[in-house]
Amino acid sequence: MKSVVWWSIGLLFGLALMALGAFGTGDSGGVLCGSEAMRPGTYCETTSYGTKSRKSYEEKRQEAIDAANTFKSGGRWVTLGIGAVVAAGCGWRLAVAIRRRRDRGSDTVTQQILPGFAQPQGFPPAQGFQQYPQAPHPQAGYRPPRQY
Repeated sequence: MKSVVWWSIGLLFGLALMALGAFGTGDSGGVLCGSEAMRPGTYCETTSYGTKSRKSYEEKRQEAIDAANTFKSGGRWVTLGIGAVVAAGCGWRLAVAIRRRRDRGSDTVTQQILPGFAQPQGFPPAQGFQQYPQAPHPQAGYRPPRQY
C-alpha cells in the first residue's frame, strides 16, 4: 500500500514538472525586490555574505527578462524532459506495484483459484523414522528441560 501511494505522488510530481515545462512562461508578473514589487525610479538594496548591492528598477527588470528568456529557450525543455522521465519511471513502478498487489491476493482466493498450491498447515512426518514426543534420555552434558 505504501509503495502505491509513494509512486502515485512521484507520478503527480512528474506530471506537474511536465505541465510547468509545457505551459510555464517563466515570467514572475513584475519586478520584485525580495517579495515586494518595485516601481520605476526605486532601488533594491540587498546584502549577500556581507556584501551590499544596490540595483535600480531597470536593472532588476532586465534581470527578470533575462531569466524568463533563459527559461523559455532551454529551461522549459529541460523541465519538460525531467518531468517526462520522472512521470514515466514512477508510472511504470506504480503499475508494477498495483499488479503485484493484485496478484498477491488473500489465502482463500489463492486456495480457490489454485487448490493444489494451498499452504500446508505443517510438515508431514518423515517416512521411515519413528517420531518421539520427547527424547527418551537427556543429551549428555545438558540438564533436562524443566516441566511446568
